[in-house]
Parts: sequence; structure tokens; C-alpha cells
Amino acid sequence: SLSSYSDPAPAQIDLRGTHELIYSAAPGGSSGALGPLVGKVSQTFLDDVRFINRVELFGGIVKIELYAERKVLDESRIRVKFKETVFSLFGNEVKRGDVKGSGVWNYKFSGLVNVDGEKMLLRVMETPSTFVIVQRD
Repeated sequence: SLSSYSDPAPAQIDLRGTHELIYSAAPGGSSGALGPLVGKVSQTFLDDVRFINRVELFGGIVKIELYAERKVLDESRIRVKFKETVFSLFGNEVKRGDVKGSGVWNYKFSGLVNVDGEKMLLRVMETPSTFVIVQRD
């Protein structure tokens, strides 16, 4: 099990900056899949509560941003509430709308790993789909 190698309180680690999705078992938009297209997925943490899940297509020409808030429930779980979605084209916002929804994300692993001499933060979560996210810098 990965949890034996994880930080002892993975949901409570300080998250800053931009993190990149490298694997998802989820169908649809949260994995970057929009119809036949697959975009680049990232998370940007604005502070201890607010973050943005972002899907970029065509090198960022099209962006879909899902603004959310998180609350730590215990050492391994967070509750995520989705607030609004913003659609942009060529860097210009074309639509913004409220979105409802929430869920509990369960951390299976979080810790610093070394890949080919590069240190990165690796997070593995179930939402219930599995997501693997890295922060390279």
C-alpha cells in the first residue's frame, strides 16, 4: 500500500503554486477529456482554501477553469466545493457561471519523490476516481 510511504497527514500539507495532472481514471472533463479532445490539466492553489482546476486545449487557446474551495476534514480527507466555471478563448473570458457540487477527496499518498534526479511533490487521491498529481517546482 502507498499509504505506508506517505506523509503522515497528507491532507494537511501546505499546497502552493501549480500542480500537473499526470494520470486520471476519471471519465470526462476532470481528466481533461472533452469529447474527442484531451487537454492539459492543472491545479493552481491561490491560498489555503481556494484553488483552480484548469483544462487547457490547443496550447492554452481554450481554457476551462473550475474555481473551488477545500476544507481539511482530517489527516487524509478534504471536502471540495465547486463554486464557478470560467471559459476563455484566446485569453479572453467568454462565459462565467456558478456551479454546484462537492465531494470528499481521500489522499492515498502524498510526499516528495525523486525521479531522474528531479524532486517533486506527488499526490495520489481518490475522488472516487484515482488522480495522480505532481508539482515539479
